[in-house]
Amino acid sequence: MSVKYEVLKALVKAIGIKKRWNGNVDELLNNRRKANAKNKIPELHDPDFNIGRISVCGCPVVTMKHKKPAGKANLFIIGGGMISAPRPGSVKKALRFAKETGLDVYVPYYPLCTDHPLTRAYEMIHTTYEEMLRQYAPEDISVLGTSSGGNLALGMVPFINENAPDTPMPGYIMTISPGTCVASEEEWQRMLELDKKDVAIPAEYMRTAEIIMKHGDDSVPDYMIRLQNGNFANCPFVTFIYGSDETLYACAPSFEAAMRKAGANYEMIVGEGLFHCYPVFPICREGRDGWDMMIRKVKEHTAS
Repeated sequence: MSVKYEVLKALVKAIGIKKRWNGNVDELLNNRRKANAKNKIPELHDPDFNIGRISVCGCPVVTMKHKKPAGKANLFIIGGGMISAPRPGSVKKALRFAKETGLDVYVPYYPLCTDHPLTRAYEMIHTTYEEMLRQYAPEDISVLGTSSGGNLALGMVPFINENAPDTPMPGYIMTISPGTCVASEEEWQRMLELDKKDVAIPAEYMRTAEIIMKHGDDSVPDYMIRLQNGNFANCPFVTFIYGSDETLYACAPSFEAAMRKAGANYEMIVGEGLFHCYPVFPICREGRDGWDMMIRKVKEHTAS
């Protein structure tokens, strides 16, 4: 590992990011509501893009469209444990992603589980996708999600299967460290072991997350909470990316089993010794390598 990576990892640990995900549910949600209230959508400008906003289900979606028509688009779903809105820095990375891939990009500010059950986020993401289908062919739409956004990205498949079977699937999905609760004791034990290495996401939060994602509504479908249990029939090619030292990697074998059961084509990429969502932190060599790989994979799978 590079010295810069080790310093970054030590800094994340020292700041106590992992501890911020622990604690009483009400206290955790109240703290996130306060933080979200201060989190504004950034005003972005680029001479090669028309950057705007549309409203979907009453929620903003930032659109980044090349002035020279791209003909292809990506639904870029930023994570935050289902309780944090996309940060300005993450939205700026989405613009960088649009520039480097040549794709138009849509960034949804989906309903959060601070105030809603997870079904609302799924419905809004699906409606955003339907809006994109008005302008792009399904095979020309890719989806990328990080962390809880990775749940929503991959979760589009079982959502369509269960709720909108006539809707065509997108052409490609990349899910980076998809957030999901454990579905078995075996997964939980793996997660506890990985918790010793993870500097960002505590295993215990994935117990708390089930309560948060239901938000008092026991009718939330199981696959939204334990995505590895979803119906992945007709799934497009999926790229999974994990760091080997993150708690969520505990669920990777279950996702592989789900892909095999559905007969879906996929690849599983694991950054050895790396942490949660490392490709979207290109501030050290390992992160830059992950970012470059992410861009390359997306371009490969969205090429004509």
